[in-house]
Amino acid sequence: MARLIALDWGTTALRAWLLDGDGRVLDAHARDSGLLTVTSGAPSADRARDYEKVFAEVCADWLRAHPGLPVIACGMVGSAQGWQEAGYLTVPTDMAFDAAAFTRVPHDHGVLHLVPGLRVAPGEQTAGDVMRGEETQLVGVLDLLDDPAADLLVVLPGTHTKWVRIVAGQVESFTTAMTGELYGLLMEHGILARTAHCPVRDDAAFTRGLDADTTRGISTALFGARALVLDGALDPGALPDYVSGLLIADEIDHLLPADPAPIVLCGKPDLCRRYATALDRRGVHPAATFTEEAAARGLWHIAVTSGLVPDMPQAARPRTKEIS
Repeated sequence: MARLIALDWGTTALRAWLLDGDGRVLDAHARDSGLLTVTSGAPSADRARDYEKVFAEVCADWLRAHPGLPVIACGMVGSAQGWQEAGYLTVPTDMAFDAAAFTRVPHDHGVLHLVPGLRVAPGEQTAGDVMRGEETQLVGVLDLLDDPAADLLVVLPGTHTKWVRIVAGQVESFTTAMTGELYGLLMEHGILARTAHCPVRDDAAFTRGLDADTTRGISTALFGARALVLDGALDPGALPDYVSGLLIADEIDHLLPADPAPIVLCGKPDLCRRYATALDRRGVHPAATFTEEAAARGLWHIAVTSGLVPDMPQAARPRTKEIS
């Protein structure tokens, strides 16, 4: 029986799940209707109307079949440019979201409950940091591992990749790298985009980028990628994978601790594979990998522990290998 509608509504996409009493997915919808496409700089009242319209369209069949079902959402839908701005919890935090933590958004079918993001407070020489949506994936990772007191380094590859240090199940700190966004800009605009003719997947070029010398700086290495193509040493179609390798390697070389806790990857399968390959080439082997099931599991866990849906015996959870 359906017990919850759960939404992961980010910058570029909306993923929606209908979950049963054990947190299992009964049905799912996905649409390229993220923050960037739902509205663009519109006044808050117009944004709210646009978000509600998309929500009603995507979840129409569930809302008709299950009136009054609780709805929970995470991600950029709760940003200043979203449906309504939700708050942040400041790290360190145990992510024990209670009912008071939600931002409640009335809509035609009931109330949407927005999960708060996380923030790192700025210091004297640091800018601080924020996340929206990834906090729910972190809750899901800990729940799927069935290890609420874990010490982990969780890497969430994406447009803005997060490196999250978890100590005894508590988020101690995190850092964001704009690697995915930089890659997109480089491959869509400017001289490298014009150099990459007829791109094709090339794993060897990606590995070559991982191993390239970036000691003179990533911007120098990126222009060197163009020089390789002009010299005939790199096929133009392989340039995107080579650049991907350069950027991911540079990120890891700056953010990977000398003696990291067990590393868990969480994100899209292809991106996680790329990060796993890059880490392997630096002698670090991820202990586990999760994909989109972490977000759905995290939303379910938050809904249950906050009392949004009644707590009840849960079915056997999917498990990965033990973390050691």
